[in-house]
Amino acid sequence: MLAALSAVPILLLHSGCSADGRPSKVESGLANIAKEVVIPLEAKERKNPLPVNGAAVKKGMDLYRRSCALCHGSDGRSNTTLGRDLYPPAIDLTSPHVKRWDDAELFWIIQNGVRFTGMPAWKDVFDDTQTWEIVLAIRELQRAKPQPETALQAASGGQDLVQEGGLLFRQENCIGCHRLDGDGGGVGPDLSDEGNRGRTDAWLIGHFQNPSAYVRGSIMPPATNLNQRQLQALTAFLQQQKKTPARHR
Repeated sequence: MLAALSAVPILLLHSGCSADGRPSKVESGLANIAKEVVIPLEAKERKNPLPVNGAAVKKGMDLYRRSCALCHGSDGRSNTTLGRDLYPPAIDLTSPHVKRWDDAELFWIIQNGVRFTGMPAWKDVFDDTQTWEIVLAIRELQRAKPQPETALQAASGGQDLVQEGGLLFRQENCIGCHRLDGDGGGVGPDLSDEGNRGRTDAWLIGHFQNPSAYVRGSIMPPATNLNQRQLQALTAFLQQQKKTPARHR
């Protein structure tokens, strides 16, 4: 296992940074590994030299809106047509997953991109100062409260939750271990018919939080990076996966 992981950074560093086409299943599975393994090795202990003030944040926000919002949205939540259509989808910059990354890791991603995803390298566009300003802008978006729902959004809230869960299923690389409609890995069970298995929402959420407590011998890691809404969204999405009619008893 250690030998395999040590080979991943070498493989990734000898590849390009941006995604030029639809990646293979293996490449998609490596996307999250790239973010979690390569970044710490490259970024190390760099600190943001810019003071957190209104002027620096404003400059960063202007750069973000011109270059990042197309995929990640003006609020950082990546709920845009282009962001959803990327493979894998553009990650929600306000999610607990991204909040865990320190400033140096965000700086490295912006500069170098992430191979096997649609995130390109921006180091030929932004200098170091501009990149740090964008990092400040992302932190500002993470602190902002979500905009209140409109009446139309509230009426379609259930479907929005399912859509959000579908994005999370790919963004968090669940597809790397679980098959869904013929796509994905084979480490975990096929989830194409999960909605017909009779599991409650509470059971699924509890399982995400502590897999081995619900399934003996489970090797699935706990979803500690997801908040309650995201757990509910992922649950709603999986409950919709029904490839055969439910059996009547």
